[in-house]
Amino acid sequence: MKLKRFSLRFNLDRENDRRAWEALHRMDARSINQEIIARINAKEQTDVLKELIRQTVSEELERTAKNGYDRPAAQAEASTEDLNAVFDFLNSF
Repeated sequence: MKLKRFSLRFNLDRENDRRAWEALHRMDARSINQEIIARINAKEQTDVLKELIRQTVSEELERTAKNGYDRPAAQAEASTEDLNAVFDFLNSF
């Protein structure tokens, strides 16, 4: 088995460090390693997904701008209703 060692320091005077320290030490020692690895991998996957979404949206916006985009009035009205529903949902937080 090939092991790599990594040292991590927590400054307990900093709120984020202290919260992370406390969260990790509510687990047993084996779970700490697994949790850190899982979170690093999840963060990497999230970053990749964000970039993919960003690229897709940019490409679609460019394509729409190049092709010109005329929506029928009924579709524009539905979009306004959808937008209002989204804002209502966000305001519920």
